[in-house]
Amino acid sequence: MSLGDSFKKLFSKKEADDWECPELQYGFTVTHHAGAMGQKPNTLEAIGYSIYHGAGCVELDVSFRPDGTPVIIHSAEPGQNQGELLDMALKIIAGSRKCKINLDLKSVANLSAVDDLIYNYNLEERAFYTGVGENWVEKVKAESKIPFYLNHAITKEEAEDLPTGKALVERIKSMGAIGVNSPYTFCSEQLCRMMHRRDLYVSIWTINSIDKTKALLECGVDNITSMKPDKLEKLIYGEEDEIANMSVIRDEYYDDDDED
Repeated sequence: MSLGDSFKKLFSKKEADDWECPELQYGFTVTHHAGAMGQKPNTLEAIGYSIYHGAGCVELDVSFRPDGTPVIIHSAEPGQNQGELLDMALKIIAGSRKCKINLDLKSVANLSAVDDLIYNYNLEERAFYTGVGENWVEKVKAESKIPFYLNHAITKEEAEDLPTGKALVERIKSMGAIGVNSPYTFCSEQLCRMMHRRDLYVSIWTINSIDKTKALLECGVDNITSMKPDKLEKLIYGEEDEIANMSVIRDEYYDDDDED
């Protein structure tokens, strides 16, 4: 599958009449931060907990042991026995059949191994990279087929000044990124509209506040990463059912009884 095909499947759009919340960006997601909802970060238990609670997207911090084995851990250089295996994390996510995967790179030491695992679990239509600074772009493009966001802290000038914002948008487009992944400090409706006109996406992290969430939704962002996704999801989608409606992308196909 080509990068373009993966991109279309990963961020497929629906007709407005088919979308549960027409005022939001089609395909909008709340990403469950690694260790969201009080769970221990980068553990298999945390991943399972998020998926059970209807996560539309989960974040995994990805690094590599000295022998090149991909693991989930918030460290650029873990020891040989540190970190949970990415293989096991992806196996859990594959059981959900729907949840997207934010692979937040802490290292680019062995990207081909990540690709192999993603394709082995048929997750190529659901996975994307963040954590990719400009210094890593060429290596990521050369060694992986997984789409990537450019990690870049949006400045006030980029958010508010039209020419400066356009320059950022064109730079991101020229790099082959699918969008920008930025801290929440600065964002604007103007910048989001310019990004969308170029088929680019805006992902913002890390938001735990209702007020900040409301402001970002008004800007038109495509993803918000949060340590408290259940709180944000209740704001966005309502809370008629404490569990089932935590996320509009609640996975009715989750394999609760899967013994594999």
